[in-house]
Amino acid sequence: MSSSSPHWLFSEHVLLTHSDGSMHVAPAAIQVQGAHITRVEQEMAAIERVRTEQSSSWREVGSKLIAPAFVNAHTHAAMVCFRGLDVEVATRGNVVEDLFFSVEHAMLPEDIAAFARMGAYECLLSGTALIWDHYYAGLALADAIASTGLCAVVAPTLQDLAGPGAHTWEAQLEHTLTLHQDERWQARGIWPALGPHASDTVSAELWERVRLLAHTHSLPIHAHISQSIEEQERAAERHGTSPIGWLERLGVLSQESAPSILLVHAIFASVSDLERLNPQRHALGFCPFAQLVFGFPADVTRWEEAGIPWALATDAAASNDSMNLQKEMRYVAGLRTGAATSHPLYQGFLGGAQLGLAQDAERYRRRAHARYSPMAHEHALLSRVMTTPGALHPGVRAGIIAPGALANLAIWDLEHPSFWPGLSPLRTLAMGDTTGALFNLMSRGVWLGEDGDYHRSITQSPEYTHARLEASERLQALLERL
Repeated sequence: MSSSSPHWLFSEHVLLTHSDGSMHVAPAAIQVQGAHITRVEQEMAAIERVRTEQSSSWREVGSKLIAPAFVNAHTHAAMVCFRGLDVEVATRGNVVEDLFFSVEHAMLPEDIAAFARMGAYECLLSGTALIWDHYYAGLALADAIASTGLCAVVAPTLQDLAGPGAHTWEAQLEHTLTLHQDERWQARGIWPALGPHASDTVSAELWERVRLLAHTHSLPIHAHISQSIEEQERAAERHGTSPIGWLERLGVLSQESAPSILLVHAIFASVSDLERLNPQRHALGFCPFAQLVFGFPADVTRWEEAGIPWALATDAAASNDSMNLQKEMRYVAGLRTGAATSHPLYQGFLGGAQLGLAQDAERYRRRAHARYSPMAHEHALLSRVMTTPGALHPGVRAGIIAPGALANLAIWDLEHPSFWPGLSPLRTLAMGDTTGALFNLMSRGVWLGEDGDYHRSITQSPEYTHARLEASERLQALLERL
């Protein structure tokens, strides 16, 4: 259903966000017109008045939970084709350079489009309606994602020193500007970001060009930073500083640069690096399960202490076999006590079995639990996949149910076993595995599936069947070329 005329959606359970970031569930009526939310009514008298006056455009979903659809802050949707390749061997070293680049050199734009459709469908089936994607073949990538109904901030990958895009960066820069200047892309749910790949694959000259374009066109920058020891070593050798320190020296982090900058992974970002960032304009991206495969997880407790906004993301199926953000939230919740396992007190107990050391280890666990519990609160967890990434692009607002925001809404069936007994729907949404309870998903005001039969209606659709067959054929041809 899509209509340019306003229509209303009501539920007894709507996830609403306050100005301080806290959330609550309450009855509310949501007016949608075109791709955006235009009104939200919470007072029962106002809701009854609207129900009476707008009966022809009024829809109720009873006790089901209406929530903002998830926002995945860092993906490479086309890299779903890597799922099942021999990633484990490559991750013993630098998986990006040892495996990804070698395969990506052989990819055609048509391959990237076909693979990206499959990645986009997977995101939609997990309750995500907006992704921040960073990859090659920018226009083909954007078209493929948009064809599924998924919204995206697309950053065509820019490289000029190394990598598969080293000889096509000028074309990718043109793709970025085309996405920005042609309003038809925004009408399809696509917004651009400038996508320098990383500090060691982009020259100072290209970084300067990116900085100027970001400032001139008010475009965000989306880049990897400090993601490998090789990148860290190259920054030290070439520039005598860290990757973030080099970006600061180049002026990329200054006010004369992008309105917002999303720096992803930051595994080797030191405390002094974090001090170089401006919480008003800079954000970090954390992909815990991907980092567990290609490196090790960054210490986001330091990010939290530094006051830097950070969002959760899945990265790619190449290093994370699921695009479901819910498990990423569970990982963050585990940071309250996870460090206790490797702490010397606990390791000392394991070696000596002394009761005193066991008691000391437990005291450490409790101190850590108290210190980092705010990170595990459902409001904080959900903000990492809703409001924080939904506010990163100056041209689009998502991850919140409020006037002016994209009408990207997920309806969750609270009677599904994964939500039972329903005592704390937000806690369950943050800590559970509730994809089976996804009743329907709205993207830019359009319902993408059938009520109550959401997953089957998509995976059995002619569009999905065609996309899967094309992707399979293209993957086979790619493997034969390799």
